[in-house]
Amino acid sequence: MEITLEQGLAAVVRYIQDHAEEGTKLYFDELPEDFYVPSVYFQIPFTSGRKATLRTYCTAITLNCWFMEAQDWDAYAKAAEMRDSIMLDNCVVPLYDVEGNRTGRGIRTGFPDTRKIADGTVQLSLSFDIYFRPEEEHQKMQKLYIAWKDVKQNFNGQEVG
Repeated sequence: MEITLEQGLAAVVRYIQDHAEEGTKLYFDELPEDFYVPSVYFQIPFTSGRKATLRTYCTAITLNCWFMEAQDWDAYAKAAEMRDSIMLDNCVVPLYDVEGNRTGRGIRTGFPDTRKIADGTVQLSLSFDIYFRPEEEHQKMQKLYIAWKDVKQNFNGQEVG
């Protein structure tokens, strides 16, 4: 089973949602001026690509999410707790099927990193690789913006609970 770009992005977002404090609001791409705390803001992911084998390509995805709280200490604690949770799970995030059920498989991430962005805001950076093998010679690779749009539609406006 090939893991799609959308499935990888959704798995990471769901992992963060599932491990966030109850009542945490999720924001994607743009942060409104009147944002709610506690919240997690997911920036548009960025990618780099490379050839993995003669017929396989690798897309490295980096996702930055900001943990926003009223106090610096709380933001640090939430981001560090998420970082530690990922590391305790051996940097493996479970994958889900279309119906939201676990597939029994996972996606391996790099070691997550945290850093302060602003008062009450700490960033968690997480990266993972998606491998793609076009079946046809001229088949195009998956588009990040299409996959990210689909993930946002599934999570947008949902609160953890």
